[in-house]
Amino acid sequence: MREAPLLPFSNFVSRGDIPDRIDIARPRSYIDREVYRLVRQTYRDKSSRLIPILGSAGTGKTHAYHSFKDKERENRKKLEQVTEEEEIEVSQLEPVDWSIVYVPSPPASIRVLLHVYTCMIEELGAEILDVVSERLVKDKWGGKKGGIFQKPKIDEVIQKGIREFPGVFADCVKALVLYQLDKNKKALAERWLLGEDLEDDELNELGINSVVEEDDVCLAMIKIITDNLDRVLILYFDELESPYRMLGETAEQKFLEILKRLYNEVKGLVITIAVLKEIWPRILEIADPPLRSRMEPEQDLKPFSLNDLKIFYSRTMEAFWDNNNLNPPLYPLFPINEKIIEMIYEKTQGNPRNSIKLCRRFIDKVVMEEMTIEELMKAGSEIVASPRPPTMETEEEVIDFSKPREIVKKTIEEILAEEEYAIDVNPSSVAGAALKSIIKVGEEKSIKFKTQMEFKFKLGKRSQTLAALIDTKDKKWGLEIPSIKTFDRSAGVAGYYAAKRLKDAIDENAIDAAILIVPTGSSGAKFEMILDNNPNIRKVEINNELGEQLIANALSYPTKEGWEIAKIIFPDIGDYKPPEEETPSED
Repeated sequence: MREAPLLPFSNFVSRGDIPDRIDIARPRSYIDREVYRLVRQTYRDKSSRLIPILGSAGTGKTHAYHSFKDKERENRKKLEQVTEEEEIEVSQLEPVDWSIVYVPSPPASIRVLLHVYTCMIEELGAEILDVVSERLVKDKWGGKKGGIFQKPKIDEVIQKGIREFPGVFADCVKALVLYQLDKNKKALAERWLLGEDLEDDELNELGINSVVEEDDVCLAMIKIITDNLDRVLILYFDELESPYRMLGETAEQKFLEILKRLYNEVKGLVITIAVLKEIWPRILEIADPPLRSRMEPEQDLKPFSLNDLKIFYSRTMEAFWDNNNLNPPLYPLFPINEKIIEMIYEKTQGNPRNSIKLCRRFIDKVVMEEMTIEELMKAGSEIVASPRPPTMETEEEVIDFSKPREIVKKTIEEILAEEEYAIDVNPSSVAGAALKSIIKVGEEKSIKFKTQMEFKFKLGKRSQTLAALIDTKDKKWGLEIPSIKTFDRSAGVAGYYAAKRLKDAIDENAIDAAILIVPTGSSGAKFEMILDNNPNIRKVEINNELGEQLIANALSYPTKEGWEIAKIIFPDIGDYKPPEEETPSED
């Protein structure tokens, strides 16, 4: 075991981008049934639904997404096996055709619809544009070839499409038609459909005046996609409380408004929101009455029973032996025993994350020879049991053990005192953390200022959006971050477009100066030229690691990078001083 790359139970925090291999479905089975019921109803009537899933930290909110994803794959295989000769309607299958899209909640309500749209494209694949454009352009709008020499007239197809989708949809229609019918403009149209920024001359070439980044246009694209899929989409919003925790009620209110727009204006969605149970009552207070009235009843995630924990432990160990090509030991609970598992359950009360952490710690102690198996066995045998009434869920007798000896108790307390959570470093999260750092430093120094998330300004007829505005008595500062996936490589063209948005805002007198946060090493001739010619745009470089630290510390005390960002706006705050660490007393 010591030679294995990873010991069992190494991952105790679920992430949306990393599948969880072991699933114990029993504590969550009633939630699964409820979600599948909503999927079937939505498939029949196309009306969207919204269901909250509540749970304390570590109860499996993110893990639930992976379980649904596994079920989606199983369901897709069943549907592929159904042939036309069998004459079985898809609507009669249990469950019907559906896909789930993971939407990590951004800590700030900045470009949320673009965030949702990007998650949809990444999950469903860019080929979804082929499916939707072919169905609309060729089947509905007359874009099929009439013969070898009879090509459809693009302008006529566009006009038919605009008649079906008028107004704000017009640019979406043009992009889909050009993507499907114009080989010369296909690549340019694809870039627009994927949400990339285009130059003015490129937009003119397409005959398009807007960008997908704009909320109304982005929502229009989401509507077009959902209206032309023969399946239900589950949007799984994880950590819905993030905007509230990071920037308070205003950010959460804006985020809930976006959810309401999706619910009201988009067909065929089951909007699933996973929320920290302790903060849910406050979010309900912020939500307006219409949104509250349309929600399905809240569903609570239940902890493991003792049997669930034993099954989870044994399956995890089986996977470990199998992955490392090792013969499993004769004793199935090796290297710990049943008493230790019962003790872990008693201490964690079945919280999955804390249970996994303790299993890992005990295994680690044995493998690294900090404690022998005999010592662990002895610790388990010294536990005195007292009975506890059976629970309604398990209808079995659960043993309540007394405290273990001090060395084991100390280990448990150390683990439970640790705080682990997954941090997704993306433009929204970095923008939210940077703004929070500015707010905390400004408030600490008693400086008068105002902030506004998602600041909009007019550039001719087009509306442009910056991540945030910070208004001091002397200057109006814009904050912007390029639309990128990672901070571990150069921002490239996206960096130039972000800098250009700031330049346009300054030229239009919407702001006086700006802060542009980009990945370390971002470069490019046009990018560097625009910064050289606009010294009132201050560039801040961070990498993924610094981004994680910025986000993790924004709620407590800003990192040095967070402080330096604030110092650009508040130059008199002095140099950064790290927080003093509390020294534990001898007691």
